[in-house]
Parts: sequence; structure tokens; C-alpha cells
Amino acid sequence: MKRPFPNTLVPLSILGLVFLLFLLPLPQGWAQGWRGELTNRLHAPLMAVCLVTAARLLGQFQKPLPSLVLAVTVAVALAALIEWVQPWFGRTASLDDFLWGMTGVLGGCLWQCAGLLPSLSARVPAWILAVVCALAPPFLWFTQVTLVRADARRIFPVLAESTHARMQLLWTIEPSPGENVDAQSSLKLSRDGAHPGSMHLDTLDRDWSGFAGLEISGTLKAKAAVEVGVRLDVGEDGGKRIRTGGWMQPGDGVIQISWPKDAPRPRVHQLVVFLAAHPEAAELEIHRLRLIETKEMEAK
Repeated sequence: MKRPFPNTLVPLSILGLVFLLFLLPLPQGWAQGWRGELTNRLHAPLMAVCLVTAARLLGQFQKPLPSLVLAVTVAVALAALIEWVQPWFGRTASLDDFLWGMTGVLGGCLWQCAGLLPSLSARVPAWILAVVCALAPPFLWFTQVTLVRADARRIFPVLAESTHARMQLLWTIEPSPGENVDAQSSLKLSRDGAHPGSMHLDTLDRDWSGFAGLEISGTLKAKAAVEVGVRLDVGEDGGKRIRTGGWMQPGDGVIQISWPKDAPRPRVHQLVVFLAAHPEAAELEIHRLRLIETKEMEAK
């Protein structure tokens, strides 16, 4: 016996849950870096779920093709609405997020269209392509990050090196406004009177208890010596901060910066190297960042 009212509770619940996931605040430090990009790309599978769910819901009231067209309209509108309201919930809105969501909508469309094909031999390739559209963006990025994390473990205690360009996934460069965006692929920090320059390095929550300081090798372009600031964000959420620094002379050079005595470093969440804003402009190109073991520092 046919029900007088279609089953709408399950699909509406799924749509509501997915919408809620887009609005949940991210953990501390997830808005930027490789984690931020991963959350961006997760828009693809979530919007694919939205499209398929909406099509199934509307398909209870209309024929398959009209219901699919309406579902696409609903999904696109929902993606735009999500980007509009996310800043109210501590999330960031971006065109990239919306475009990754459209990739998922495309995957959902292919999944639904596959069900309309007459033969299984035609449906299977369409289903595979739909899954690729929905899952490839986060999967490929996660694979790339996994390889970079393996490289980071291999070269540790070296934290960053200009010869390891692929490692840039773990750092974020904040250059002064007007600087060429391509400069972010190298370890260049620039400052002027109004804007500092900084490098934020994801340290993968390693234990630095056995290290007493940091060695910075680089080239400084400035009229006089410049103080290079260093900050450690420690703890699970990076809430505790340890600040130190050292002075570097113009030209090629190496400086070693010791951590403050008795500063706890059981789990370092982020390393920040920065040049504070100053009327005298300066540019620091970092060639290498290396942790100094405690016994090495004591030997000196």
C-alpha cells in the first residue's frame, strides 16, 4: 500500500546535518595552512551528499529529470548561503570554498544521472566519475600532505630549507602588501614602517624538550642589524606562547637563538619567525631553519 505522504524526515535530517557541519567552528589553527585547505576541499563531498539527498527528496514529488534540475538549483543556492553565513560562526568565506562545492555538485549530478542510464555498463563509469569528482579534491590534497609530513620527519631537526620547496605546505608567509604573491614560494620575510613580515610553520605538534634553541641561516637586506623575533605556540591548542629573538647583521649570516630558561616545550604547535614593523625596511631570505640540541648548545 502506497503511503499518502512521502518519507521526507531522513533526507531533511541529512541536509540539516551537512549544513550544520559547514557552520561548526574549526579547531584552533585550522583556518590557515594545509588544514585550512583540507577543510576547503571537503566542501566537494559534502555538497555531493547535499545534491544527491535533495534529488532523492524532490524525486518523491516530481519526475527524475525535473527533480534533478531543481535539486541543482537548491544545492547551488545552499552553497552560496553557506559562504554568506559562515563568517557569523567563526568560519571564513571564500570563492575557493564555493568552487570546491560546485565540484561536489557536479559529482552528485553525475551520480543521479547514472541512475537514469539504461544499462549497467553505462552506469558504472558514470558512478566512478561521480565518486572521483566528490572525493578526489580532499583525497589528493591529503595524499600530498602525507608525503610532505613524511619529508618533514625525515629531515628533522631541520624545520625548513629553501631547497625543499615542497615543504611550503607546512609554512605560511605573510609578506607586506604589494609584494609579489610568487614570493610566498620562498622563505622571504619583508617589513616596512606599517607592516611586519612573518613566517608561520606548522611543527606537527612535535616534542621539542630535547632542543635548546633555533639556528637561522639566511641573507638579510637592511641598512643595519635587525632583530629577528621568534615565537613558539605550545600545548594542544597552541594557547601558551614563548617569545625570544636575536639580532642579525646585513648580508649572509647565521644566528642561534636560545629558548628562555625553564620554558616548557612538551608539544610545539607552531613556530613563528617574524620581523617587526619598523621605519627602516628590511628583507630576510631564510635558507635554513634548524633546531639545536641541548647538548650541542651546552658544548658551546
